[in-house]
Amino acid sequence: MSRRMITYPTSRLLGVIDDPEDAPRAVQALLAARVGGAVDLLAGDEGLDRLGHLGPKPGPLSRLIRAFQFMTMDQTPDFMVYERALLDGRAVVAVRVRERDRMRLAADILAAHGAHFLNYFGRYMTEEVSLWRGKEPTIPDNLRR
Repeated sequence: MSRRMITYPTSRLLGVIDDPEDAPRAVQALLAARVGGAVDLLAGDEGLDRLGHLGPKPGPLSRLIRAFQFMTMDQTPDFMVYERALLDGRAVVAVRVRERDRMRLAADILAAHGAHFLNYFGRYMTEEVSLWRGKEPTIPDNLRR
């Protein structure tokens, strides 16, 4: 698999659901609660491909912005963990949400459906909402937080 740049998923809450068969119920609950905009269910090879496209389309400007974010925001390990979760057969749910109270509601709904490793990627910061639960995915030691 060739590694491509994962663009920063601005205004998105991402969470891992260990059993991909449980993920559609979480998506339905999010849609029913109308917590935000798009709700994406990522699983398998297609999910791995879509993970790289949650943010803006990669291009010269997004690469420059991504380089700046890399130097000022430490979310690179998070992207690797989401990628590894997909490779390990888990699902990732991504919710586009801007308001904090809506993000918290979305996080509560996801947690109620078994999601963990919830992180909110805001415009200027990344917020850790919940930690990884269980055995952590294998990523290089120098990229662990």
